[in-house]
Amino acid sequence: MEKIKQIEQLLLRSRRMRWVLIGVTLVILAATILLASLQLRAGIREQIAGRNGEVLHAVALWQMETDAQEIELVGPMTDPANLLSVVLKTSKLKFVVAARLFDARGEFVGAFPINVQETALDPRCLPTLAQLRPVTRFFPALPLARLFLPEGAAKADDRTMPLLEVNVPLHTRADNRLNGIAQFSIEGSDIAAEFAHLDRRLAIQGLIAFFVGGGTLVVVIAWAFRRLRQAHDLLGERTNSLLRANQELALAAKTSAVGAITSHLIHGLKNPLAGLQSFMSGLLPSESQSPETDWQQAVAATHRMQNLISQVVTVLREEDGPAQYEVTLAELAELVAAKVRGLSVESGVRLVTQVNGETVLPNRAANLVALILLNLAQNALQAAPRGKTVALSLKDCGEHIVCEVRDEGPGIPPHLMANLFAPCKSSKEGGSGIGLAISKQLANHLGAQLELTRHSPGGCLFVLTVPTGVPAGKKQDVLLRR
Repeated sequence: MEKIKQIEQLLLRSRRMRWVLIGVTLVILAATILLASLQLRAGIREQIAGRNGEVLHAVALWQMETDAQEIELVGPMTDPANLLSVVLKTSKLKFVVAARLFDARGEFVGAFPINVQETALDPRCLPTLAQLRPVTRFFPALPLARLFLPEGAAKADDRTMPLLEVNVPLHTRADNRLNGIAQFSIEGSDIAAEFAHLDRRLAIQGLIAFFVGGGTLVVVIAWAFRRLRQAHDLLGERTNSLLRANQELALAAKTSAVGAITSHLIHGLKNPLAGLQSFMSGLLPSESQSPETDWQQAVAATHRMQNLISQVVTVLREEDGPAQYEVTLAELAELVAAKVRGLSVESGVRLVTQVNGETVLPNRAANLVALILLNLAQNALQAAPRGKTVALSLKDCGEHIVCEVRDEGPGIPPHLMANLFAPCKSSKEGGSGIGLAISKQLANHLGAQLELTRHSPGGCLFVLTVPTGVPAGKKQDVLLRR
């Protein structure tokens, strides 16, 4: 049980876990989509740039095969200087703004036009070029000073332009050996626009994937937490029901033991108490007829005890006996009122009764209801100050009989509310502390509900709700008498 309570407290403390989990999930989803988009972006950009490299590579191979005889007249094709004509003819393609020629080791050989800067080939490109595959690199904003020499005494040009650098291996189809490297610089405005369009599409697709996937995950997580909350609430309800059942079992065990002992004591005390009452009544002095004297109060107390014992004995006898009859609500109200009328006069508290309905109860159920109402009425009369009122109301509500006992007392102390219907130490002089506990168990035995529906410094209201679906026997004379 303690473990269940700890789990319940842990779940209650983690109310924000749902939002934390949703936030972490969305961050992970966003990071995953971003990483995938960047990888896809790099791959597509490489394909777009490589497309131009493949075209120039094919053109250069075709040009070398076409000019092979002319080149051999000048010198061997293995000499990079003899391949300059191939580079010049290939550089006449559209958008090629500059061309450089390197040998197989990446050393600069020549350039076109003549104002192109002399530079060395990036060594990172050589392994790929050695495998006779072109290498392309895109520069979004390359300074023109890095590509062209300034004219005369003019200062270096600080303008920039998007540029695609394509490094093409020069070789023949018959001899798959790298003879030289042609580097073409292509004006990259179209490629930059294509890259920008690609970035926009990837961004839109990423946002769509994020919102659709994130929304789905949020709905799934929210649904899962809702089911978890429902399971938690159900667990809490069952835990509370189990705790209440354990408390009621413990209370039933206590009150059952008390009931057994009480039954034994009632039968043992009936005759001695009757003799004591007769003895005290016979010894009552003539001058002590006033109800204010201690002697008269003692006689009245023994009389109330004798009445209570007689009532309990009658109930016990009828529970075990064959007699069956019916009791109306009016008879039941008069029965309870008659039992507490003496206490009402003694305490100076007015008792009023109200009956609404003609429903009848079997005698056994009526006896138990009378015991409960009698206990509630006695408590109310003892709690109410002199001059106040205690109201007993019985009302037929169809499938239930609603019995109310309302007083104008000071209310119930807060420290007694938690265990109101459990055996406890009584706050009244001479009280046993088990009256409400026994009343609660009697109500449970009837299938009824006993509740404190209102309590304040202005008074309390106890409500006993009794089902009317109890089979009724033949109506006879009421055996519960004053």
